[in-house]
Amino acid sequence: MFQFFQQIRTILSKMPLSRKITVGTLIFMVIALFGGIIFWSNMVEYRSLYSGLSPEDASQVVTRLKELKVPYRLENGGSGVSVPGEQVYDLRLSMASEGLPKGGGVGFEIFDKTEFGTTEFVQKLNFQRALQGELARTIRELEEVRDARVLIVMPKDSVFVEESKPPSASVLLKLRKSLPQGQVEAIVHLVASSVEALTTDRVTVVDSRGKILSNGSPEDADKQLLNSQMAYKMAFERNITQRIQSMLERIVGQGKCIVRVTADIDFSRVDVSEELYDPDGQVVRSRQNVSEKSAKANGRPEKISSVNPLADLDPSQRSESQARSDDTINYEISRTTRRTTHPLGQVTRLSVVAVLDGTYTTETAEDGIRSRLFHARTPEEMKLFSTIVRQAMGYSADREDQVSVESIPFTMEEGWELERAPATGVEKLMDDYGKAGLNLLVVLLIFIFVVRPLIRTLKEASTQDDEDLFEDEDEGVTVSIGADALSGGHIREGTAQDRAMRLVREDVDKAANIIKGWLCED
Repeated sequence: MFQFFQQIRTILSKMPLSRKITVGTLIFMVIALFGGIIFWSNMVEYRSLYSGLSPEDASQVVTRLKELKVPYRLENGGSGVSVPGEQVYDLRLSMASEGLPKGGGVGFEIFDKTEFGTTEFVQKLNFQRALQGELARTIRELEEVRDARVLIVMPKDSVFVEESKPPSASVLLKLRKSLPQGQVEAIVHLVASSVEALTTDRVTVVDSRGKILSNGSPEDADKQLLNSQMAYKMAFERNITQRIQSMLERIVGQGKCIVRVTADIDFSRVDVSEELYDPDGQVVRSRQNVSEKSAKANGRPEKISSVNPLADLDPSQRSESQARSDDTINYEISRTTRRTTHPLGQVTRLSVVAVLDGTYTTETAEDGIRSRLFHARTPEEMKLFSTIVRQAMGYSADREDQVSVESIPFTMEEGWELERAPATGVEKLMDDYGKAGLNLLVVLLIFIFVVRPLIRTLKEASTQDDEDLFEDEDEGVTVSIGADALSGGHIREGTAQDRAMRLVREDVDKAANIIKGWLCED
């Protein structure tokens, strides 16, 4: 081992300073790389266990993690807790079995532990707290809601109906972003449906900035009703407009028609009850016939009785007879009972206006000015377009619907109304060849002021290199060439000719390039 280090020391001592610095830097980088890999492989990855916790829930979760001796990190000002990644799911299941986190409030788990001797008042109070906590947890499930708190007022029961008061509720919301009106109404109905005898007009919703989102007043209800009716009206008009305009644009072209629809909609609810009697529809329900007939003869009585002591004793008295007939018929007249309920949002009238662009032609006047002329649609085309619009809108003469289809020129683009006359002579030449001439002039100027000076500079630099090359001193070298070389003759050493022949023999291609440069200069 000592020899190994001794060899390394010997090698380093023989190295120059620059190589020592390079080797030291390389060794440092390798050590740092391996150290980083080891640190990264052994580093514990933390993942979020819970986020957006209330202070109470965060305290309970941290206490439980300390009991389990699990390392943790607090994030986002204490509202988030992170643990090692491989323990996240196990800890979540374990916390859920223990009812953690509770969601910032007491829920119905308050009744899991009953105490002996609890009074009825305490039971009612615990139920109210549990109901408030469960409602707050439910509202917190909305994405826009960061935190919620619900307060419910339950009036004391009274045996007198006149003194009984309905319950009321207040909701405080801490929002992440603006809450749409539809979700505010959903929260109101959620709270009202969860509390017995609570109506939506007695639920107040306020955000953390003090803005009233819903106070349940009649004015608020009327405003919501008006907004919903207006939204329905606009959606209905937009639907018919798109149906008509998309069909016309396929015929006349994109952007060449404008359609506007106005709908009169009746949002009142009407119940109509009526009874109709048909005098011609008579049916015999019952019939009664009564017939009576009586006869009486007055003659001499055989004896006088005490019952009729004043009987007529006239033998010439006539006999009496009586008859009566009665016929009673009862008729049943047909009757129709009808109850009609008109639906909400009934269309009472539609008004549709469609404006169509015409066709255009370009004409040239004698002075050479061209103009764009508008040609309106023919009456046959307008009649056809009017029929198409009526069918698409669902025209009804009983509603007195109105349809108007007109052909009007649209606003012309700049440059179409008047155009310059065709150019002649010099103007025509400038229009036809002006750009090409300008480009040629630019190329010429670049060649004169950029390319040519650059070439001249390069030639001067090349000549200077050649002169420096031939001025190099190389004494004591014998160069043979041509017949002298074959005959063994020698050329004088140390002269310019000697140096030139030596360079030619060493680098033929470079010598050829130098000669070519000389010839070009000549």
